[in-house]
Amino acid sequence: MMLKEYKDRRKYIEKSEPLLMRQEAENNLALGLLSVFKKTVPPSEVYTALMETEGAVASALLMTPPHNLILTYNDDVMSERLIAEMVRQLISAGVSVPGAVGERYWTERFAKEWAVQTGGRADIVMEQKIYQLHEVQPAAGSEGSFQKAKLEHLPLLTEWMADFMTFTNEPPITTLQAAERMKKFLAEDSVYIWSVDGVPVSMAKKSRATKNGITVSLVYTPEKFRGRGYASSCVAALSSELLKEYSFCTLYTDLSNPTSNSIYQKIGYKPIQDSVMISFTDQGAV
Repeated sequence: MMLKEYKDRRKYIEKSEPLLMRQEAENNLALGLLSVFKKTVPPSEVYTALMETEGAVASALLMTPPHNLILTYNDDVMSERLIAEMVRQLISAGVSVPGAVGERYWTERFAKEWAVQTGGRADIVMEQKIYQLHEVQPAAGSEGSFQKAKLEHLPLLTEWMADFMTFTNEPPITTLQAAERMKKFLAEDSVYIWSVDGVPVSMAKKSRATKNGITVSLVYTPEKFRGRGYASSCVAALSSELLKEYSFCTLYTDLSNPTSNSIYQKIGYKPIQDSVMISFTDQGAV
């Protein structure tokens, strides 16, 4: 059982992609990042590794600091023993892991083992559900119109993005960082808004294209506009556009928010996997 870090991203992609493509929709996060790696050279601090056993890939590991370690598992060979050995070798290699995200069953076991071996804590930040959509279902839409966001929307969407990061328990970002990210997204034509009487009331973004699918993310409606169906209309319209090019759409939801889970299912999104986001705290840390 060997945990091997791959500095050669092409080799990592070659060896990890077959495992990830077994469940393309469920592994949209890791596969989406790999699609970016194919176009650009990722920074040196990006961590890519594989846990291998008897010639098989047992787990693919991917981390883009300061974000959590993304874990993908091969259920054919994964075991408690492999999890314990993977954690041991990560610690031995001095890999700093702020947290983990992945399929719930094995990620919870990984986190428990991490806490045991480091003497720290592992706390669930978010219980998630991954959804997949093949066809948008007709639903009662809200008033308003759908459009691609423009540079003129940058100040407002910058504010929304900073709020979104706080609302979803993502690492907080400054207004300047939010502005830089949003400016990049607008240049990529990846952000869309729902407007009522010319006033933007909700947004959503297309993200992480894979071979056959694409993810809907950054779904946000300011509190004063919530409860009117704007997010539902925005996501439905964006999903319809994306399905003209892709076979399916995926998205993540926070299970603690029953409203969002309900509206996505009404649009036609079907649950396909339970996922969990867990943070790690060193012993003695405040």
